[in-house]
Amino acid sequence: MMQALQAVRRTSTRRCLSAKPAVGHSGHLSADSLKNQHDAPDLGLAMSHKHKYLFDLNGYLVLRGVFSPDDVAAANAAVDAHADTYHERTGQLRTSGLYGRESHALAGDGARGRLDMGGLLAWDAPHNAVFRSMLNHPALVPAMTELMGVGYRLDHSPLLLGMEKGSEGHTLHGGAITEAGEPAWPLRYECVGGQMRNQLLTACLQLTDAPAGAGGFCAVPGSHKANFSIPPALADLADDELAEHVVQPAIMAGDVLLFSEATLHGTLPWTLDHQRRTVIYRFAPAGSAYGRGYAPEWPAAMLAGMSEAQRAVCAPPYHPRMNRTCLDEEGSAVAPKPREAWKVEFDEKVFGSRYF
Repeated sequence: MMQALQAVRRTSTRRCLSAKPAVGHSGHLSADSLKNQHDAPDLGLAMSHKHKYLFDLNGYLVLRGVFSPDDVAAANAAVDAHADTYHERTGQLRTSGLYGRESHALAGDGARGRLDMGGLLAWDAPHNAVFRSMLNHPALVPAMTELMGVGYRLDHSPLLLGMEKGSEGHTLHGGAITEAGEPAWPLRYECVGGQMRNQLLTACLQLTDAPAGAGGFCAVPGSHKANFSIPPALADLADDELAEHVVQPAIMAGDVLLFSEATLHGTLPWTLDHQRRTVIYRFAPAGSAYGRGYAPEWPAAMLAGMSEAQRAVCAPPYHPRMNRTCLDEEGSAVAPKPREAWKVEFDEKVFGSRYF
């Protein structure tokens, strides 16, 4: 019996050493010769080593001058034309007193709340143009692809945040570990084999200058890799020793901020005379979802007139190997390699549909 088993093991070992490794159903092996032909294509998109290092180090990255002054002016004109759709957060909606706690450090003047505006992608042209271009901007696609993988998708409807002088800040939130000490799986950041993945990535288009000390976005650098729960006094900026680790990076009009939702982040009260304007977009990997605005589908007005590439970013969650259109380095659509007809035909017989 033992001799028979040893013979089988020797045969198996020879096969493993001599045969080309098989590709599993998930197609997870990355070497070109081993890739499943329907896996996400290698589009050759490159995020600089400097930017990779900074994002992995801090959990956020500011890309400077992505949008031109003309783009910024056009976007601000569009916001001005829709100023009557701002909604101020007051009462229970105030952002400096979340989780049943009041933060003195984040309260601002105690009266002004944040201004929220939605629906930007559904505005009539030309007012929607700059906001739609965030989905597939050539200066953003390499970083977005590096941080979420090929076929990244829009997960939340964009939201414009407006703040007047004295407006309150926002309790720090997100983070790799919740205040209750549980892993924040839906926000997870990982770097494995030199590849970064963010389960939920926020991209912020800055429309007005937010220099250092002005207020606005703040974060705890490196907290996307934390292993211990968030001290409530840090979330509320109620402890000086903890608060000194909170950073408010300078973000100027036309810049784009990228940050992992696993990074502990919030907003400091606004101190300048001009209105703070930041448009936040949340993206996810091709097969992941946190929000549900896409279900059963995005509003028709939001999709009307979009380019093929922009509509591809708005597709619901499914893996690129399931015939997902992706983006190249120019932000243009790249058609998927279709599944073999005989596979599709068989799936239709089994499941009654092309996909299962």
